[in-house]
Amino acid sequence: MPQSSPHTQDLAPAHVQYQALLRQAIDAHMAGRLDQACAIYEAVLEADPIQPVALHYYGIWLHQDGQHEEALDKLELASALEPDNADWHNDRGNVLFALQQPALAEQAYVDALALRPHDHTIWNNLGAVLLQQEKRPEAISAFERALQIDPEFVPSLLHLGSIHEAAGDKMQASHYQCRAYVLPPLEGKSREMLGISFYFLGRLPEAAEAYRAWLQEEPDNPIAAHMLAACSQSDVPPRASDRYIESHFDRYAETFEANLLQSLGYRGPRLIAEGLALVAQPARQFVTIDIGCGTGLCGGQLAPYSHHLVGVDLAGKMLEKAAATGHYARLEKAEICHYLAAHPQSCDLVTAADTMIYFGDLAPVMQAVALALRSGGYFVFTVEAMTGSDADVADVADAADAAHATDVTDPAGAGHCLHASGRYRHAREYVRGLLEANGMTGLHHSDQVLREEVRQPVAGMLFVARRD
Repeated sequence: MPQSSPHTQDLAPAHVQYQALLRQAIDAHMAGRLDQACAIYEAVLEADPIQPVALHYYGIWLHQDGQHEEALDKLELASALEPDNADWHNDRGNVLFALQQPALAEQAYVDALALRPHDHTIWNNLGAVLLQQEKRPEAISAFERALQIDPEFVPSLLHLGSIHEAAGDKMQASHYQCRAYVLPPLEGKSREMLGISFYFLGRLPEAAEAYRAWLQEEPDNPIAAHMLAACSQSDVPPRASDRYIESHFDRYAETFEANLLQSLGYRGPRLIAEGLALVAQPARQFVTIDIGCGTGLCGGQLAPYSHHLVGVDLAGKMLEKAAATGHYARLEKAEICHYLAAHPQSCDLVTAADTMIYFGDLAPVMQAVALALRSGGYFVFTVEAMTGSDADVADVADAADAAHATDVTDPAGAGHCLHASGRYRHAREYVRGLLEANGMTGLHHSDQVLREEVRQPVAGMLFVARRD
């Protein structure tokens, strides 16, 4: 929506004869006393038919009154009489925009910018009218120019968010939408969305503060507690709690697959299939347990190898989606370590696509998998990979956050860390060591891209191991 410019030059000394009278009219106009304003404009114009200020504001009044053609006549005459008034060109553009005359509105905004090229409001207006004409590249450039001048100008942020969303670029759309969302005032905004937005923008101390405020309001909320730990690196738990996993995934069951596959380029199921193809043929020979099966995205990849396929997950609503795939012989709502430990030597294959990312310490999972596998059985899984920047993960908590920190985890040598995304990352040698310690021989490991996040590839690893 076009924005009006502030009027600071309209009553210059050249109009001193009518200055007081026109100030009275403009004040009445701004206050909504339209009849009083109109009477003064008409009185001035009766005395001086080419009085520019009276012409301009009477034109605005006529437009508001629905007399559009006469309004444009007055506005154009005023601009012709004072061609160096950028505000008036902008206002004329706004009226033309409202009257669905975009080409003329575009020229009016161009005229205004020729006089005041550093006005973000006029650049935004130009972007809006270019967008109305489906000149998307030019519109994007105009909105970006507005943000170069004022990076916190909400209308341009929202315009760019909408343009990229319509083009299917959800990551770029989210960038602009998050920038707009975190601007003051913050009162009344979702603490969770503020945390997510600040994280998306890389502003981790502010994300931590949002989650801390959320936890103060809801002390028993597992999502607030987990994400505060992730963003502040304070009191980092050895794994995500069962309550966090269940709450988090039950909420997103309806949109989980679309978000992963369409927005984030998720490759987990494909990687599991690639790993399994290295050691077996699709001959339906395995009893398979898919731990952290979620909505059953891996089911189609595992079914050709399995004569009996079991899915295990804590989120009941995700399991409902998995049941609809028809791939699973049985689905169990359970914590995966407990389930595996309760079914010793019961399967030939265990798979885990993006399940280990909710465990920091993988020893309990590895022990449970080794217990559930028969001799010669396979474990195929993915993990997020620790990177060089993760070695200094504790540094994400800045000095201001240190006042709240009681147990900042230094991941150096630990082999795992909790990333600000809320997911755990693991080091290659750490994973290999645990496989060996639990009687499993590593057959394959490779660097992979698991998905995209914040328009960046998420580094991961694919592992294939055999139970001795």
